Amino acid sequence: MMGNVVDYVKQYGDRDFSERPFGEADVLVLAMLSYLSFDGLVPTPAEHGSAVTLAQIDAVMDPEKVFENKMYLKRSRSLWAALKGSRRFWDMGCNYCRSRLEEGETMQFSAITFFPRGCLPVVVFRGTDETIVGWKEDFHLAFSRPVEAQRMSALYLTQVSSLMRERFMVCGHSKGGNLAVYSAIWADSFARDLVERVFSLDGPGFLPELIEEEAYEKIRDRVCRILPTSSLVGMLLQNYENYEVVKSSAFGMMQHDGYSWQIEDGVFVRAEEIQSKRKRMDEVLNRWIFAMPEEERELFVDSLFEMIERTGAATLTEFAADWKKNLKICVQYMRGLDEGTRRRIRQILRLLLEIYGNVTEAALKQELARMESKKQDRAFPIL
Repeated sequence: MMGNVVDYVKQYGDRDFSERPFGEADVLVLAMLSYLSFDGLVPTPAEHGSAVTLAQIDAVMDPEKVFENKMYLKRSRSLWAALKGSRRFWDMGCNYCRSRLEEGETMQFSAITFFPRGCLPVVVFRGTDETIVGWKEDFHLAFSRPVEAQRMSALYLTQVSSLMRERFMVCGHSKGGNLAVYSAIWADSFARDLVERVFSLDGPGFLPELIEEEAYEKIRDRVCRILPTSSLVGMLLQNYENYEVVKSSAFGMMQHDGYSWQIEDGVFVRAEEIQSKRKRMDEVLNRWIFAMPEEERELFVDSLFEMIERTGAATLTEFAADWKKNLKICVQYMRGLDEGTRRRIRQILRLLLEIYGNVTEAALKQELARMESKKQDRAFPIL
C-alpha cells in the first residue's frame, strides 16, 4: 500500500526491529520527529542523563510546547498519534537534546539522538524551521563557510560520540541533511570512525572549497542523499555527489515536505530523475551562486532578509499570512535596489510564499503587477 511516513508507521509500527530491520523509511520518521520541541523533556549532552522514551515524554509533555513548530503542526500531531503505542518506536530512547536560536548570530540549531531498540543509535539534526533566522542561516550557506550551525553540528557529534562510544547513524532533513554530512566530515576522528551511515534528506550541498577537502573522502561512501523529483533545497549547491530520487504526492516546492514523500512496502517509491524543468532552474541558480563573488552573495542575502525583517514577521508563516501587505513593504524596499538584485529577490519571494502561504504563481504575478509600475518592471520575467 502506497502512503506517506504516517501511513508507514501505522502499517509497520507493530513490528519491532528484529522483525523488520531499520530502513530508509525509519530515517524519515526520525527526521520528521526531530521537528518537535523536546527541550526540557530530554536530557542535554551536558546533563549526562538517562534516555527517556517517547512514552515517558507523552506522559508529562505540554502538547502546545512540543508541537510549537507551526510549519508541520497537523502532520506532526498525526505522526505522534501513529507512533503512540507502537512496538517499533514507543519505547525508543531519546537523549542528548541540544537547541539554540540566536538572532544576533543568525543561528538556528537543534539536534537529538534516538536509540531505537535493536538497532544502532541515530543522531538527528533538525532542518530549517519556520523562523526568519533559520532561513537566513540557510542562505548563508551560499557565501559563508562554515555557518555557526555547522560548527555546532561538528561539536555535537564529537561530544555525543564520546558519550555513546559505539557505532551510530546520522541523518537530517533540509538543512539538517547538510549538518549531518558536515558533522561527519568535521567531527574529530574518533566520531568520524564510528559513523556507520549518513542520510541527507533533501539537504543542500556545499561550496566547492569545502568538498575539495581531503576529509570528505573519508566519509564519501557512507553518504546517502535522497531528493524529491522537484527538489530545490536539495539541489542548492549541488555539485559533488550522486543522489537518489523519491516520488512525492505534492507539487513544485511543496515536495520539500518529507510528509509528502511516497512509501510503499516500507521503502521510498523511486523516480528516475529530478524533473527536467526543475533541474534546469536549479542549474541556473547554482551557476549564479558559484559565479557571484562572495561579497555580492553576502550583500544579496543581507538585502533579502533586511527586507523581510522590515515587515515585522518573526516567522515565514507570519510573513505569508498577510502576504499582500508584506509584499507591498517588500516592493517599496526593492525600488532602491538594482534590477539584477530585484529579479533574484522576486524569485526567492515566490518560492517562499509558495511553501508557506500556498500562494500561486498567477496570484503573485497579479499582485506584483498591480503594485509595481510598468515603467519599472513590465515583464516580470522570472515570475
